[in-house]
Amino acid sequence: MEPAGPAGGSRLRNGPAGYGLVTKGLHWMVVAGFVTQFVLGYTMDADDSGRGRGRGRGRGGESGRGRGRGRGGDLDVFDDPLVTAHVIVGCTILVLATIRLVWRLTTPLPPWAPGLSEFERTLSHRVEQLLYLLMFAAPASGLWLVLVDDDAVGIHIATHVAFFVVVAVHVGNVLRHQLILRDGLLRRMTR
Repeated sequence: MEPAGPAGGSRLRNGPAGYGLVTKGLHWMVVAGFVTQFVLGYTMDADDSGRGRGRGRGRGGESGRGRGRGRGGDLDVFDDPLVTAHVIVGCTILVLATIRLVWRLTTPLPPWAPGLSEFERTLSHRVEQLLYLLMFAAPASGLWLVLVDDDAVGIHIATHVAFFVVVAVHVGNVLRHQLILRDGLLRRMTR
C-alpha cells in the first residue's frame, strides 16, 4: 500500500498538491543524465591532442581519430572511455525518456499551479512538448553520428542548441516564479 500524501492521495502519483515521486524521480534522472552528457561531450571536444575524438575532426578540418570519414560505423565505441560513457549515458537517457513519456501519457497531471497565467500555461505546454521531442532527438542524433554518418555532427549540435534554448525558457519561467513572484512553483517538483 502506498503512503498517503499531504492531500490524502498517493505520494507516488501526481495529485492536487503537485507531482508524485515517480514523475519527480524521472524528471531529475533525465536532468542528471543530460548534465552528465554535456560534461562528457564537451570534455571530449576539449581534447587538445588535435585528434578530434569528440566531433570527428582534428585541427584544420582533417579527419580525426574518433570517427570515420562520413561513413559512420567506423568508430569502435569501446576504444575511448569518454566516448563509451557518452554513448552509454545517451542510451540511458533514451530509456528514461521512453519510460517518462509512457508515464506522462498514462498518468494525469496535477492541476495547473494557480500562479500561472493563461499565456504561461500555453507556453509551459509547448515547452514540455519540445523537451520531450529533444529528450529523444539529442541522444538519437548522437547514436546516428556513431553508427551511421559521422558527418551529421551539425544535426547533433543543432539538437543541443535547441535543447539549451528550450531549457532556458523552462528554467527562466520557474526562476521568475521562484525568485520574483515567490509563489512556490518550484516546490511542486522538489518536495
